[in-house]
Amino acid sequence: MNSIPRALFINHSIRDGGPGKSLFYILKYLDRTKVDPYVLIPKDEVFSERLKSEGIYENIILDKRFPENLKRPRLGLSFQKDSPGYLDNLLKFVSVLLNIFDMLSLIITSPLWLRKHKIDVIYCNGTQAKVVGALIGLVNWSPVIWHVRNIQQTRTLAFIIGTLSKLSVVKRIICVSNATAEQFNQVSEKVRVIYNGVDIEDYNPKSIEGELRTTYGLSKDTLVVGSTGRIVPRKGYDLFIKAAKLVIDQLEDKNKDIKFVIVGDTPYFFQDDHLGYLKSLVSKYGLDDYFIFTGYKKEVKRYLKDFDIFVIPSNYPDPFPRSVIEAMAFELPSIGFKEAGGIVESIQDGVTGFLCDPGDTEQVAESILKLVRDSNLRKQMGAVGRKRVKDEFLAVDRTADIQRNILEVLGIS
Repeated sequence: MNSIPRALFINHSIRDGGPGKSLFYILKYLDRTKVDPYVLIPKDEVFSERLKSEGIYENIILDKRFPENLKRPRLGLSFQKDSPGYLDNLLKFVSVLLNIFDMLSLIITSPLWLRKHKIDVIYCNGTQAKVVGALIGLVNWSPVIWHVRNIQQTRTLAFIIGTLSKLSVVKRIICVSNATAEQFNQVSEKVRVIYNGVDIEDYNPKSIEGELRTTYGLSKDTLVVGSTGRIVPRKGYDLFIKAAKLVIDQLEDKNKDIKFVIVGDTPYFFQDDHLGYLKSLVSKYGLDDYFIFTGYKKEVKRYLKDFDIFVIPSNYPDPFPRSVIEAMAFELPSIGFKEAGGIVESIQDGVTGFLCDPGDTEQVAESILKLVRDSNLRKQMGAVGRKRVKDEFLAVDRTADIQRNILEVLGIS
């Protein structure tokens, strides 16, 4: 082993999503006198730009054989989301096969480049990274740590992850919530729960300048109810829109200046244009004047900063969405669903926001209306939320927990 152990962080999330943000903070606060980090990524993008801006773009291994998604188009092609034809489907299938072949090549040749970089432990950040990292660990008989940020929704993937979790080389499974940890009951001795963390100053409402109101010409008096994230069906944005319709219908002051905002887009590897569907739903309900769809933004926080109320409408077991603690850091009261994975471990019902019965848009609308009508309640819940982030979800503290686990796996006290 090296005098300072070398950890290879495998990360396929190259945009500004949750896994990439989380790894960014780990690399930022890792004590390099204790652990020397190396990072395997498919290519330079938003994630590596953040590393460069922080001056920690170091020991980066770029390898396009590790695709950001198995459905990444190949052969210089792009695919139609609406009504793909036979040729599109065939080319997608070929792309998946080529991506799998590349990953197998990466795994098979891993002894060469692991030996070159003298890697002591493999740290897997994200679902695809877990599979690749476990197989690399098996080929090289190297210790592997998983950082689990998903609750698997398909039987096939759940079976694959469950089977790989039992490998002896998978030494530690770090889960972002207790809800996430439940899927590993058969190997519970390997599991540790460490919540996501944020840098509180990255989400300081007093120092971060917002862009939403300026970009869309909203006044400081416009009350903004918003949500951020990937625009996919399981995130429940259709429920958010239905709740917004109820809010508008029940507002006593019909001249109330209120906007509902969704920040994000539908990833290229989703076949259906879910963003387009949501826009049509807004039009169907006659809400075009009340809704703003910003599309994908690199700096989501500059849009989140201008919210007054945050809604996380996920109606599935969402592991532990970073967007909630980012909103809390910005002193925003948050609204989500009960039994929606790790959301209930971040939002304190009636304290930092409201938790509603699963799928109950009427409760969501009632919660929004309470906060719309009571600015003092918004401020009170927001202040408690930011304090909760300081107490429970600081990136520097959670990174210390992660570093401790890396050293424990290597037998270093």
